[in-house]
Amino acid sequence: MNSPILVTGASQRVGLELAIQLAQAGHTVISASRHPSATAAHPNIVQFQANLEQEADRLALIEHITRQYDGLRGIIHNASLWLDDGLDNLNTMFKLHVEAPYHLNIALGAHLAKVEKADIIHICDETSTRGSKSHIAYAATKAALQNMVLSFAEKYAPDIRVNAVLPGLLMFKEDGDEQYRRQSLKKALLEFEPGAQPLIDAVFFLLNTHYSTGSSVVINGGRHLKKPITHD
Repeated sequence: MNSPILVTGASQRVGLELAIQLAQAGHTVISASRHPSATAAHPNIVQFQANLEQEADRLALIEHITRQYDGLRGIIHNASLWLDDGLDNLNTMFKLHVEAPYHLNIALGAHLAKVEKADIIHICDETSTRGSKSHIAYAATKAALQNMVLSFAEKYAPDIRVNAVLPGLLMFKEDGDEQYRRQSLKKALLEFEPGAQPLIDAVFFLLNTHYSTGSSVVINGGRHLKKPITHD
């Protein structure tokens, strides 16, 4: 059966590396992103240009998948924006982090059910469980994305497994200065920049396991255990 994995936000950084490794492992990957990537040149990667904040673009993507493929092996909701707080940005992140995954999960559920083992994986954020005073809207929309894992896991069991990955810092922003890097690293017990591989490893684990649904894999370098330094 011709059953690809849909990966959103796969044109750069972690999403791009994930798409490439999935393709190298033999999966057909549909990379759905705002802008096609010149570096995603692999015969197993099919690029589909779509702004997932827009319903019309999502409908075009859904039509493409249901017409071109017999089934769907998985959906990995990786598309994300890390924007400052504000009503406009809250609305933008809600559309991308909540509305788009909800729409795609509902519309493509029947196509996922055609495959013997199908997975939906929501790439959330470790702030979705603890909040963030500096990025309230981002953390809130990621929390909604994580909550939907529970609902879709129950809705689609036992045919489709639905899980989440909650990463902490993986890769620095390109415009971050040295002070920002040092401060960010000190927030975790493991004080180094791990790159994309921990998230990719978590995704492959969820794709391969047969007894996990409605669960979250946290990869944050022990940030939840880091205690503030106190002086007696």
